[in-house]
Parts: sequence; C-alpha cells; structure tokens
Amino acid sequence: MREKKKDYTLKYKWLENDLSNSSKLKSVSNFHDYRRIPLYPTLEDITKGPPSLCANHVDRPYKNCDEYLNNFFRLMREDFVSVIRDTLKTINANRRRVFEPQIDKLWHYSNVKIANKKKSVTMYLQFDTPSKAKKFNYEDSKRFKNGALLLLSKDLFSTFSLGIVTNTFRLNKGIVGVDVVDFEDVHKWSSIDLLEPDVFYEPYRYVLAVFQDLYETNFPMKNYIIHGIKEIAYPSYLKDNSVYTINGITFDILQNDQWPSAEIFNMDINQYQAFKGAITKEFTMIQGPPGTGKTYIGLEIVKVIIENMYDTKKLNHPIMVVCMTNHALDQFLDGIWKITRNIKIFGPGTKSDILVNYIPTVSVARKDECAKIYGDSIRDIKASMQKENEHLINIKEVDRNEGIVNLSLLMKVLNENGLNTWFENSYDLLAWLLHDISFVNGINPIDFIKKEKLLSTRLSKVNKNEANTKVYFITLKSIKLYCTQVQCQLNDMSHDSVTDDNVSQKNDLENALKIMKTIKDDIVKHLKLFKSKSSVINENQNNRDLFGKRDRWLLYYNWVRLYITNEYNNIENVQDTTSQCTRDMNKFTSIGVLKPVQNKYVIGMTTTVAAKKRYLLKNLKCPIVIIEEAAEVLEPHIVASLSEYCEHLILIGDHKQLCPQTANHLIGEKYRLSISLFERMVNNKIPSYVLAEQHRMRPEIAGLVAPIIYPHLRNHASVMERPHVKGVSMNVFCMTHHVHEEKNYVYSCSFVNRAEAKYLVALANYLLKQGYYPEDITIMAMYNAQVVYISNLIKSPPFEHLADIRVSSVDGYQGEENEIVLLSLVRSNNNYNIGFLKTDNIVCVALSRARLGFYIAGGLKLLARTSKLWSSVRKYLNNLNAVGPKLLLKCQIHNKVMGSASNDLDFNMFTQCQLKCNVKLSCGHLCQKLCHAEDRDHLMVKCLNVCNKKCPRNHQCRKLCYEECKFISSLS
Repeated sequence: MREKKKDYTLKYKWLENDLSNSSKLKSVSNFHDYRRIPLYPTLEDITKGPPSLCANHVDRPYKNCDEYLNNFFRLMREDFVSVIRDTLKTINANRRRVFEPQIDKLWHYSNVKIANKKKSVTMYLQFDTPSKAKKFNYEDSKRFKNGALLLLSKDLFSTFSLGIVTNTFRLNKGIVGVDVVDFEDVHKWSSIDLLEPDVFYEPYRYVLAVFQDLYETNFPMKNYIIHGIKEIAYPSYLKDNSVYTINGITFDILQNDQWPSAEIFNMDINQYQAFKGAITKEFTMIQGPPGTGKTYIGLEIVKVIIENMYDTKKLNHPIMVVCMTNHALDQFLDGIWKITRNIKIFGPGTKSDILVNYIPTVSVARKDECAKIYGDSIRDIKASMQKENEHLINIKEVDRNEGIVNLSLLMKVLNENGLNTWFENSYDLLAWLLHDISFVNGINPIDFIKKEKLLSTRLSKVNKNEANTKVYFITLKSIKLYCTQVQCQLNDMSHDSVTDDNVSQKNDLENALKIMKTIKDDIVKHLKLFKSKSSVINENQNNRDLFGKRDRWLLYYNWVRLYITNEYNNIENVQDTTSQCTRDMNKFTSIGVLKPVQNKYVIGMTTTVAAKKRYLLKNLKCPIVIIEEAAEVLEPHIVASLSEYCEHLILIGDHKQLCPQTANHLIGEKYRLSISLFERMVNNKIPSYVLAEQHRMRPEIAGLVAPIIYPHLRNHASVMERPHVKGVSMNVFCMTHHVHEEKNYVYSCSFVNRAEAKYLVALANYLLKQGYYPEDITIMAMYNAQVVYISNLIKSPPFEHLADIRVSSVDGYQGEENEIVLLSLVRSNNNYNIGFLKTDNIVCVALSRARLGFYIAGGLKLLARTSKLWSSVRKYLNNLNAVGPKLLLKCQIHNKVMGSASNDLDFNMFTQCQLKCNVKLSCGHLCQKLCHAEDRDHLMVKCLNVCNKKCPRNHQCRKLCYEECKFISSLS
C-alpha cells in the first residue's frame, strides 16, 4: 500500500516524508538501491536495528564506482543514524523519563512547550535549560545550530517527528525556531520531549545527497580513488602548456632533466621533490610532519601555478582550495592573499579581517536579471510544493480513519474498476455502508439521512471550521458535535411552554439525536476493518446491493487504500516536476554569484559548503583542487567537494596528526570510516611525498615525536639556536599530580581538572613576569570544558591581564605554533580511563606545537600505564629529568634556583629573585632593585642615590641622581 517517497530537495521539505511510509526500505545487496534510501533517519532505522555494513577498503582498491559509493553512503548515513538509535534504544528500554542534560551523544530537553500558538511556517519551541547549565551561553555553544536535526516526541520517543533548526535569534532565552514535520500533529502536543544529536546533521545531508548523484560517468579522479592505479599521469591541462618560468628560469616542467637543483628554489631535497611532483602529477599527496613547512610548500605551488597558468590566461577556471574547518581555510587563504588579491571565499564562517572583504555578493541588478530568467521556475516550484502539500495532507487525514471519506476522493478508484455508476453522491455511499442498520421509532436512518434537510444543514455548519472537510463527508467528531447541538436545543425547549408545534419539533429532534447516535455506533463498530487484511467475498460482483455489510466495509476500505496508493504516486509525479524546478532554482540561487566569481584565480570553501553548493561547483569547472589538512577530513567529504571537471588534485596533510572524526566510534574503528582518503591512498601504495626537516621545535621538544612517531624527522640547524625559556630550569617539563578530573555535563559530557587549570594559569602569569608577552604563550587542553574553564580563569581577578593569552583545544590548534605552550592533559582517575588521550594522532598534535618551551600538567603515570605512546613519552622525559611533581623556578640573571612550584600558590612565593640586581647604571651607581627580568637595559630605572656631580665651584649636587640638575644643565 505504502510506496517509498522520493527525497525532498527544497529547503527542508524533504523532511515531510511520513516516517511510517518507509516500510519498503529493506536491507538490500544491490548497490544501486542506496540511491533510494532517504537521507534522514526513519522510524524503521530505529526499530529494526543497525543494517549490514561493509568496512572501508583501507589497503585494497574498490571494484567499481557503485561498490565505492554504496559502501561510503551507508557508512556515512549509519554514522549519524546510529547515534540516535542507540540513545533511543536506551530510553525505550527504561521507559522512564531521563533527566540528565545529555544522554550519550544527544542533548535531551524535557517539558518543551510551543511558544507561538498561532500557526506559522516556523514553530517556536520554549525549552528549560538544564539545572546544571542555567548560566550556559547557548549562542556561543554548538547547540541548536541552524540546520541541526531535532527529534520531537510526545511519548518519550516510542514515536517521533523530525525538525530542522531555522531560527536562533532568541536562543539564550530558551526559544528556538524549528521547521517541523507533521506540523498539525505536533502543534497539538501539550508537552514535548526533544533530542538534539551532538553531531551536526547538515554536512551529512549534503554529502549523502552528492553521493546519490555520482555515477561512473562523473566520478572525479576515479583511477586513483577507486581503482588505486599507481602510475600517476600529468594534468591534462599541461598537454600544450608545460613550459613554466620559475625563479626567472624557463623550462619544460614535464622534462625531468630540465629541472634546476633544489638550491635554486631555496628548498631542502624533500620539499623540492614534493614541489616538483605537485605541479607535474594530476594526483599528489604531500605529507608534512610538524614544522616541516607543508603550508609553505602549498603556497609556493599556488604561486607558481598562478604565475604560469592564470597570469598568462592559459586557464580560465579558478583553483579551488578546500579545508574542513573555517580556521584552516582562513590560514591558507590569508597566505594566498599575499600572492594575489584575485580570490573569493564562500561561507559566512571566516574570522579573517582580510578575507571578510572577499565574500561574493550579488548586486540588485543581478538578482533582478535572475528573477526574470527563472521567475517561471520559482512559480512552478511553489505550485508543485502546494500540490505536494495537498496530497500529503489528504494522505495523513485519510490515514487517521476518523470517518467516511468524500465520494469525490474515491471516484478515480471507482472509475478504474468500472464502478463509477454505483453511487450518486456521498450520502448514497454512506447509506450503502449503513446497510441493515437498526430502525429508530420506525424510522429508517438511511431514509432519514437522504431526506432530512436539517441534517445536511447542521452537518455543514459543524464541519464549516474543520480542516478535513475536503477529505471526509462525515466524521465521528462532526456527529458528536451535531448531537451536542441537538441536545442543547432540546434542553432549551424543556423550559418552553408546551404547544403542538413544540411537541412535534421536540420529537423530530429526539429522533434525529437517536438516529445520529445509532449511525455513530455503527461507524465505530466497522472502523477497525481499516487495518484488516481480510479479503472481500465475490469482490467482482457487479451488483452493489448483493454485498453483505462486512464485505461492503471491507470493499470500501480497499478503495481507500487504493486511493492512498494513488496519492503517493501523485506525489512521485509532482516530485519529478519539483526536482526539475529545483534544479532551475539552484541555477537561480547560484547564477547570481557565478559570474563575478568564475574569473577569479582562487576560490575557497569548506567541505560542507562545497557539497552544499554542488551546482555552483559544476558550473565553475575548477580544474585544480587543493585540499589543505586533507588527512583530517573524512573521505566522503573530500569526494563530495570535487566535480567531474577536476583535472589536478593536490592533498596536503599528515595522517599521523589529527585524523577524521566519526560520530560513532564503532563506525570509525571497526568499519574504518575514520581512515582518511590521504591515509588510504598511502596504505594502497599510491606515490606520495614526505617532508622530513622540521624548522619549529627546539631539539628537546622535537624529541617527544621523533623518532617515537616520526623515525626520519630531522632538525634544521636553526632550531639548535633557540634561546632557553627564562625563569625556569627546563625547556620541557611535565608536572605530575594525583588530583582527579571532574565530569562537566554542560559542555558535551566533557571533563575538567581544576588543579591543572589553576597551575597552568599561574605558570603563565609567572612567565609574563619573566618578560614574555601574552602572544608568546598558548594554553592548550585536551577537553573543551577545560578550555572554557581556563578561559574564564584568565578573564577574572586576579588574572585579567592574561586575557590575551590564547586558550585552545588541541584539535583547534592543529597547524599552529607558539613560543611557549602549556598543556593540560585533564584526565586523572582510578579507572585507568584516559578517553581519546590514547589516540596517537591527537597526542602527536599536542606534543608538537611549541618552539621554545613546552610544559605539561597531568597524570603521566596513568597515561603511561594505558598507552604505549605515553609510555615512550614518559621514558623520554625521565631520561631528561623533565618529569616530576615540582617545576624548578630559576633566576635567569643569576642562574640560581629560587624554589619550586607544585601548585598554583607556589608561584606567588617565588615571583622574584631576592638578590639585588647590582647592574652598573649609566650614572655609575649600581641598580639597587631586587633582581628583575624586565627592563634589562634599565631605561626605566630611576637611580635614588645622591647625585655625584659638582658645580664649577666644586659644590656637591644635593639632588637625587635621576633628578635634573638645573645649575649644571645651564652650564652645559
């Protein structure tokens, strides 16, 4: 009966598929069937458990495009859906209301109310903030982002409806605007339970949509991504344009013997090979360990391509730079901006003061031009959406089975079965269904219905304000209301004087009341047959009056089911029209920015924006795509960022640093979705280039990752000359402790360690007193809750002067560095549970951000017992005598240990060396101040000794040394 409906593509209309109508979506083995799977979670996804999945081919190629697309589509979809399924399974198993603010990876809000009683396109929901989060700033959090998927339920998620966040203007007041599926139903709910997945749905949605639109004919770079071919061809655009001029030297870059030496390009041999491969191979991977200059090489590649292919007008379509995060995109495009101003960046997420001026805009004239061209498409879309809504409303109303439907709805079914002459009108149909109904005071209810004009008048008045009057001829509700009105009239007449007319009218009303109650009872008795699977005896009987009563109702409901099926088919047809109109609409929304962008040298966007603006990418026809931090991006996100016009793909990253994050750890680990395209290609022996000389970390810091993580990483000569950190005895140190972590529900069930936070803030304060500036110091933490806690500490007394110090999570500091880095490990417990601190990739990033000094606070013993990598780190630090419960504080001037700090209060005791400075001032006196690290040139010091100058008469000056001597000054 119920056919699966196609996926909606207009804004959030795709959500309005009835969840109960996905019964035909079984687990199938045919690869092509993944194109029919809805993008959103359905009720069946929850009730039927996880589907069968195939793991990512991390060390072998795929057979073909269909196998690849099917595999990744299902893995990506299950990564999101499983988060919802697992939590709802827990809730339904307990069958009790859950009060925790977060359940696994979903945020739970109970007792949610509808804030706007008037029906509108957007439903505004009022939620109570969790008791532990009343001071929580929702606008600064990742909750309720525009485009986020929400689950709403009135029965603690035995069933649910879906919604999309569309308005967050009043979020901090506990109000969020949502486009809700089944708006009419949800609007009637008195109280709502709401679940918000901790995973943002919008990137999943767009990537999945792209995968359903990819085929063998338009799959980019399939020779390498799918088939794993190891012989890399040169980009096709170089066929007749391979002569480049680089550093003033002109040569054919495809002729290996014409290439100048690495010294000419001021590169080491590894950088030189990567640079050379990147501009001559159509599929290039550059692995850059920390500090090896992968961004520098990336910018050099862009510079050379622009100078030789764009400045010379040999290429007319832009280079596309893609990153997973806005932060990484800003960093890379800021570098490109120094090469060319001919750039554009898509998406509102840029934080760069420079790049914000390069977001494409559409002029009013351009909008008017597009409106004229695509005005008909827009009107067709609106009309199609209206028709689709009407069909959906009809299906939902009929499926409620609240009465007898209008004959007009069934006429198509009756015509198709040659029964169009059976009934004259809806009254006739009702009378046929009420066959053999009991008489009332000698009156046949059927005759009463046909002849009694009062009934028709009253029912029309009762139904006048009902939304379902187009669907139902008569409903149980209308009958009840009719009976109520008649009873009220009888009650009024009981107070009137008795006359013949009154008696006659009263008898008529009493008979009408009894008849309608009889009709209601008969209808109620047979409504249950709607769900019956019983067949009609002699279904092909041509004489309608020869059917028994039960068969009449069974036959009627068979027509109703056929009508529902026809309505679904109508929706399919309307959606075909809507899909075409949507493609035109996409043109309308994209064409406005296409013209001013298509002549740019470089455009930049995140992977989410690239998948979202699929039509724009197809029309931009970017021949060159550069993915920065490629090893950090899920493979489907990279593929969704490419178009069929990609001739040259450059992946820059390091698969030993941050790896792609999945919502479900099992999907990431067991099914290997967390393996990036970058790493998968390396595992499949696709040629890649590895940078090997680091220019960032002093040798003691580099020793934390080399050779432990990078066996071949070597130090550039410049890092040997790094100065020592002032005020401490070690350039690298881990302060160990036994203070336990605390769980923080407000920030996604994160963790805090207050002792570590206070210690590192006090250390930062101490370092500022040694002459460092806030911009020289970064405080990193492994957990977001710790980041927030430290950020609040440095903005509050007595540490307000530290407010300019950068505080960041480890993953948020990928690709960055600073002179001194302080790291809070956070985890400390008796359960040997260290969470993602056992993930080598994250640890690698954490250990490799500092140039001069690196200081850790954490339970290193616990980590070493749980992780092989941390065990190696601990062993290395022990060999340096750089681990312990106390950090030695040292006077940088006198090279003398002043004391040690095992907690934050200890830093207050040893803020200053107690010896006198005794540096000779320009006046000849010795500085009498206590030893001070700041103002070592003594430009600000006032000498308080008596001035030793004499006047021409040999009189001693009576002023202090720093004061101006007027007499001597006048003589000079």
